[in-house]
Amino acid sequence: MTQALCFRDLKIISGLLLSLWGNIVFAADGGISLGQTRVIFNETDRARTVQIKNSGDKTYLIQSLVQLGQDNQQAAPFIVTPPLFRLEPNSRNSLRIMRQNEGQLSQQHESVFYLSVLAIPAKTSEFTEQAQLSMGIRFSIKLFYRPAGLTMPPEEAYCKLQFTQVANGVRVDNPTPYFLTLGQLNINKNAVSLKQHPAMIAPHGNQIYPVTSPLAMADWRMITDYGILSPKCEYSPP
Repeated sequence: MTQALCFRDLKIISGLLLSLWGNIVFAADGGISLGQTRVIFNETDRARTVQIKNSGDKTYLIQSLVQLGQDNQQAAPFIVTPPLFRLEPNSRNSLRIMRQNEGQLSQQHESVFYLSVLAIPAKTSEFTEQAQLSMGIRFSIKLFYRPAGLTMPPEEAYCKLQFTQVANGVRVDNPTPYFLTLGQLNINKNAVSLKQHPAMIAPHGNQIYPVTSPLAMADWRMITDYGILSPKCEYSPP
């Protein structure tokens, strides 16, 4: 039985919550939270860590891995330690992410993977197996692998988007080597729903957003490495 069938997905959206300590967190029913919204793994990093906290009154079994996609559970070239552990009430632990299989990732642009964390209530005599499975919580946050040879700083990429009128809307091109994730997008002063349309644009890729009026202007903000919104970028046709 696959994890996707066993556990209730908890879709992480781009809204950001600040904890009392100023750290960005994802909070879920049951008191489980992650200490960040994304992981930036530089080629020069030996490892990266993600904090996981249980502020509730239940013990959870935590299972973690890095996979190729949200719906692709094939293992990625990263390992997480510990992969399986108990998280007691009002406690925290660290997930340590390390790269394996050196040399298999692109050196020309970023690669994206997903850190998947399953939090399963510890077994008690009152719960059947099926009841426990239905109560599981799944977190999924992006892990960006960043090669050392990229010459453009990531902050410089935020305002590099290119806009083109096409038959079915406006095509937005990303000419940079970074995955760019829109936090806000307005075209002709109308907000584009980033829940209904893809927010992330792959390196040297594009997305088309439905717009019925001629392209007159656009403005946007990116989600930064720190999970917050960038300064506003603007575009006007020449």
